[in-house]
Amino acid sequence: MKKLLIALLLVVMVCSVAFAEDIALPEPEKSGGIPVVDAIAARQSAGDFVDKEISLQQLSNLLWVAGGINRENGKLTYATAMNNQDMIIFAFTREKVYRYNPENHSVTVIAEGDYRKLTGGQPFVAKAAVDLLYIQDAGKWEKLPFKAPAEDILNCGFAHAGLSMQNVYLYAASLGWGARTRMNFDREGLTKLLGLTENHNFTLMQCFGPKP
Repeated sequence: MKKLLIALLLVVMVCSVAFAEDIALPEPEKSGGIPVVDAIAARQSAGDFVDKEISLQQLSNLLWVAGGINRENGKLTYATAMNNQDMIIFAFTREKVYRYNPENHSVTVIAEGDYRKLTGGQPFVAKAAVDLLYIQDAGKWEKLPFKAPAEDILNCGFAHAGLSMQNVYLYAASLGWGARTRMNFDREGLTKLLGLTENHNFTLMQCFGPKP
């Protein structure tokens, strides 16, 4: 009986920790900013960032822009091949590492602490308010009624990441902030930190935040 009680207590503790790690994000702000053509004209890759923590509302807006649901049919803010929503977006901030859950607009805390340096070696990477890492879940392609070549799957992953990242570029331009796409990061360290498997493909990473 004592062993059973201990086992039940451990289950309750694990469930409590898991629940505490899920954070519901505020409703994203879906209006405002500058005209889209003005944002396109202002779009550029930032050369540096101010090391500043952004609010939960700002993180909510950013993640919805990057890959949130914008229609009642569950489709996303960027185009996907055959609506195969295979992209996982991780957000690295000064305080935590999050995984975005677009289905209920929430984040799951993956790690406590500042791991921005894992997403790139250039000095500005560790200063960006948020570093977004785009990981493709290739396992989602196994659920389709046909078998796609591995090269085509990866190409779609890069396309999905690029479409999402352009949303972020335009959003940054509308705020007068900066964004920058990168492809050089610590794959081994990130794989361990995020618990990635062979079904996960690295695509691209993007810095985002206020500029000096």
